Amino acid sequence: MKVACFTVATMDYFPQQRRHFPGGNALNQAVRFSDLGLESAFIGAVGTDSAGDTIQSLFEKRHVDTSHMYRLPGATANNQLVNDESGERFGVEGTWTGGVYDEFTMSEADWDHIASFELWSTHADGKHYETALERKSTSNFLVVDFLHFNTYELLLKGRDTVDIAYFGGVPEQQKELEKLSRDFPGVIVLTLGAKGSIAIRDGETFYQPALPLDKVVDTTGCGDAFQSGFTTRYIASRNIQKSLMQGAEMGRKAAMNYGGIQ
Repeated sequence: MKVACFTVATMDYFPQQRRHFPGGNALNQAVRFSDLGLESAFIGAVGTDSAGDTIQSLFEKRHVDTSHMYRLPGATANNQLVNDESGERFGVEGTWTGGVYDEFTMSEADWDHIASFELWSTHADGKHYETALERKSTSNFLVVDFLHFNTYELLLKGRDTVDIAYFGGVPEQQKELEKLSRDFPGVIVLTLGAKGSIAIRDGETFYQPALPLDKVVDTTGCGDAFQSGFTTRYIASRNIQKSLMQGAEMGRKAAMNYGGIQ
């Protein structure tokens, strides 16, 4: 199965560790899907800086197709992240720099390239979300990360198009998402960190506790790891409970190390 992940790749700096790690939703998922045996491709842009070199090298080592990854003059998107005592990750306010990511727009050639891919993975706060809704065909399975949104206008826009909608949030969102799911033909997944995860399909709710872990090092990329695990198992089996378990296991492993990708 071919999966297209678009379009953000970043270089995250952890000042507490004085180290840089590649990250970003599309980068993390492109690598995770490849690790799970899918033919994974990243579509997006990185800079002509050392961060771009590192990301390109990572993709090559992890067998991610970069034929539609562009090296644009300028800086790769970058960010600063810190962890609290429990390992929870927080962005440092004012440190996000979009760099060439902000300049990049997928071309007709990019969309044509992924038209035959069975799986598309993207994020709702990017400029390509609505275009993906317009261009998706019945042969494409679309999964979207709605991040920590607690309003649902973007989900409603994709109600008849998005196949799996992922939210990272709090238990209080469950009732509202259950209500929305009655008019949503796909699956809604709510990840709750240490409180586990919930999947809702046709108004029916499934729960998966978080798996035990001696020490949470860093939660960066745990959601992306969960999503790749859940998506891969769900497409293969349509079994919600097994998909939640695979997602939980992937998220657990991701929390053992710093950075979105190890």
